[in-house]
Amino acid sequence: MNESVIGIDVGGTNIRVGLVENGLSLTRKETALTTEYKKPDEIFKSILDMIKKVDPDRTAKKIGIGLPVPWPDEAEKIVDATNIPWLEEVSVDTLRSYFPGYQVFIDNDVNMVALLEAHYGAAKGCRNAMYITVSTGVGSGIIIDNKILRGSHGYAGEIGSMIVSSQKKNHPSLYDGSLESLCSGLALEEESKRLYGEDATSALLFERYQKNDEEAKKVIDLWIEHFSNAIASLIQTIDPEIFVLGGAVIHHNPWLIEMVAEGTRKKVFKNLRDKINIVINQYSSDAGVIGAGFLAIHQSEGEI
Repeated sequence: MNESVIGIDVGGTNIRVGLVENGLSLTRKETALTTEYKKPDEIFKSILDMIKKVDPDRTAKKIGIGLPVPWPDEAEKIVDATNIPWLEEVSVDTLRSYFPGYQVFIDNDVNMVALLEAHYGAAKGCRNAMYITVSTGVGSGIIIDNKILRGSHGYAGEIGSMIVSSQKKNHPSLYDGSLESLCSGLALEEESKRLYGEDATSALLFERYQKNDEEAKKVIDLWIEHFSNAIASLIQTIDPEIFVLGGAVIHHNPWLIEMVAEGTRKKVFKNLRDKINIVINQYSSDAGVIGAGFLAIHQSEGEI
């Protein structure tokens, strides 16, 4: 696998563009804040500029793009773009037209990382696996018999909308008590601001937790409760061999994994308790870009 491709990860907070080559190695990367853009023309012009920086000699002929939206097999346009509303209703043909001269492959961002982890990462060798990211939002990719489960309309894996609590949480596009409204990075940041002021971040919340701050402890303990509710429901619905967790919240606080596993064991059938396998993902913060490169390489060859 010595081919060079461009990987593009468009997230709710950051846009990452990278040159992926020589066996899924990220050799150059450029980043920008998603919030700097309000129109598709603006963002894709910036992405083209970043492509020129990471691949000045134009060695790549293929582009993989990961988007935080549902993605059915025959997607024609972007819908339910919760974290990037300015892409709503943009057609797939229009999106591809921004990249003349390239083969362009598009998919849900989390699905791409799930496939990457299943083929080369923490879930390698597992026929049934689930990758869950906890970052700006919460999403998942489900691998069944080594293939992505998309569902009838491309919404399989949208676990951020799972109801895990009766607790209300104001969010413009999510239901009260949903996993994303309670456990995402944005939700944690909101709680931190509520407790410590408008300049507070989710990182401060975890710092206070480590110092045994009672208010921070209440918030994080509730996070663990809600997240383990989700894992317990998923393991007894989908029954994967392994859960692979990623995203900024997990990468900065990997100790959460064992606490979630402990909470989950209390909520599943007795025979499942020693079968709960939750690990951190192998490809860390660059997973989205490398996953997009993985998509471009393997989908062009008809392998996924």
